Amino acid sequence: MKKLLLIVLTVSLNLALFSCTPDKIIEETTEVQACCDDEGTIELPPPPPPADESED
Repeated sequence: MKKLLLIVLTVSLNLALFSCTPDKIIEETTEVQACCDDEGTIELPPPPPPADESED
């Protein structure tokens, strides 16, 4: 039982130390991501029609 606990502790400690380095986070966030096939602007959908008060 002690060996299993030691293995689990070692694996979790390694994951915590090496999985998320600050350099890796900075590299991932500074990459330019393309949007909408590089079209530039995104067209918004038209607004909903005004409410008709005579149908109440």
